[in-house]
Amino acid sequence: MPAAPAGRALLPARSRADLPYPHNATRRGFMLGSSALLASVLLHRSAPMAAAQSKPWDDVAYWAFADRMQDQLDRHWDGRYYTPTKATVNSNLLLTHAAAALAGHDGPARRDDRAKTLIKALCEGPAWVTKPTDSSQGHKPGWRDGIAGGGIQHLVVDTEIAWPLMIAWQARDALGLDQATADLIADRIISTTKGSFWKWPTLRLNQINWYTRMYVAAATVGGDRKDLQNQLLEQVRRFVDGVRKPMAGATVSNLGGGYRFHYLPGAVERHKYNLDSAEYANIVLGFLVAYKQARDAGMPPLDSARAEVVRAWSERVLSGYWTHAGYLNWDTGLGFKRWHQGKKLGLSQAALLGIAVCPELAPNQSWAKHLLDRGFELFDRWTQRDRGLPPANAFSVPSIDDDEASQVLAAARVQANAAQAVLYGLGKARSEEPPPLYAYDPDVGRLAITTPTYNTAIVAVSRDAFPYGGVDIARLFDGQQDVAGGVGGRPPASFGVVVRSGGKMIAASQHAVAGGSTDPLELLEAPRGIGNNPQPFPHRPYAGAFKMLRVRGTARANGIAIQTTHRFEATFIETEWRVTGAGGKVIEAIFPSWGSRAKVTAVNRRGERRAVTDGMSLRDVDWFHVESEQTGYVVVVEGGKSATKPRPSKQSSAPKPGPTLTIRASGTTIKARIAPAKTVDEARAIAVQLVG
Repeated sequence: MPAAPAGRALLPARSRADLPYPHNATRRGFMLGSSALLASVLLHRSAPMAAAQSKPWDDVAYWAFADRMQDQLDRHWDGRYYTPTKATVNSNLLLTHAAAALAGHDGPARRDDRAKTLIKALCEGPAWVTKPTDSSQGHKPGWRDGIAGGGIQHLVVDTEIAWPLMIAWQARDALGLDQATADLIADRIISTTKGSFWKWPTLRLNQINWYTRMYVAAATVGGDRKDLQNQLLEQVRRFVDGVRKPMAGATVSNLGGGYRFHYLPGAVERHKYNLDSAEYANIVLGFLVAYKQARDAGMPPLDSARAEVVRAWSERVLSGYWTHAGYLNWDTGLGFKRWHQGKKLGLSQAALLGIAVCPELAPNQSWAKHLLDRGFELFDRWTQRDRGLPPANAFSVPSIDDDEASQVLAAARVQANAAQAVLYGLGKARSEEPPPLYAYDPDVGRLAITTPTYNTAIVAVSRDAFPYGGVDIARLFDGQQDVAGGVGGRPPASFGVVVRSGGKMIAASQHAVAGGSTDPLELLEAPRGIGNNPQPFPHRPYAGAFKMLRVRGTARANGIAIQTTHRFEATFIETEWRVTGAGGKVIEAIFPSWGSRAKVTAVNRRGERRAVTDGMSLRDVDWFHVESEQTGYVVVVEGGKSATKPRPSKQSSAPKPGPTLTIRASGTTIKARIAPAKTVDEARAIAVQLVG
């Protein structure tokens, strides 16, 4: 492997020591074994996979992944372009090919001949325009997203073409480019960046990430390096100054009080897009990659006060938007315009790359690398499971752009991120699995939880941006991001308690507040701040490692109050529901499943399993096993009288509901513990610990 050019070797610093796993705990009403013993059962139940996941990826692993993706993407090469003929699809593949040449890689991901063809097409073909299009972001000069003609102009299009061309310029010797071609690349990047569409103080919304990358690309290929300070650093300063109070011309600050992201700073706070955006928060924080490149090139640092703000936001992003499986803990005010889009996952990984390489502005480099590596493993598993590229949108959700172009773009972006991981030195960087993590946004009542065993979130406020949410957990995935209990349904395809009168549902704990609430949730026990109205913009965010969390929320309807109290530990969730004002009504706790082949089984103390039937008495039931398509979970209930398993109708946010385990309460209080279990044997071992 040849020596890295100046400014390319980006090595993250060591992170702080991680916190230990949760302590032992016993709650009144459940005589349970120790949490440590349960953790041992869960964390060692699949030793081969756990061992594979714990090994940090090196350069060989990153290139092996890129090569496997290339085997899938090769079928889209038509001799001139990759199809569908989006310029961004082709530019991301150019990045991978150029990075492979720069690193001296010899494998399917290296395609020098294709790289040269794509450089010519992007620099001389119809994608390059000197007259603005009629789109809202039309500008000159620049690129449009049709390598063979047509396509929109957009911030992401210019950036996703300029950055790969920059890497191709860096790899010019390895690719065998002549001087005229290298000069052409430089001309296209520099002339675009000098245009009014990109020049300081221009800014679209608050998305500084695109601008910082363009400035670095231009400076790298021979542009004025003073722009790194005069433009890039100024963009970062302005964004940080707008974190707590609106920037000039804006209506709201860039972030909320718990460091959640405001997508539309020019709109009112209560706009649904400003609820939060996991994907755009990560995309914007991806500026850390360009910032580190600029610092390596001699740009002065961000001052210490502003740097502390970025560090706090970085910690909130890592803890609140990512799962231990390397996937987004995904809620977004943009709803089905963005939710579970694979192409946005690829863009969002920019934050993990940035955190991993920029210790100056982000803590926990080793955690970020671990999550990034797990994300590549996840994409690999999906590719093997689907025997081809994963669908454009994950989990069958009806987000927009559910088409082949988005499917191929997602794969090209994820592959390019693996190639960049090599260039940034992550193959030699330290990796460490994070402990259980949480993030809390008190003003909108969102609590995100991820552990090596499961991940979930409570989303109390929806602002009508999406059709799920409430004071119960919105979804349940296992540690490999397989759906254990739904991705975001409403009763009866959700977790929670419902109250019925005459068969009609008249109250439910899983019902999001559409317009906002002053006190949607109250943290009872947490490492950083409790209560329902903590101080906004704390020096350290309400996020990070935890041992045990307790949170309480109350849903009210028709004179009925359902108080829900959750306890989250590393390997299980305990929930207690107390219902008042429901005299003479039917109270039911519900536990959803996922997929057409899902089933619900009751197990007695003798270990005998039988299918749940309508009105089944719980007198000879010790626990339940909810078995979804790829994984499932154990349910242990106290305060139940009988069980049934209706199958809900398909919902937009629950497109593949299985039967819902429904427990009729014997009184006004019901309690449950749940823990993921992929197989019958795992469920049995876990249930032994949950039941005690």
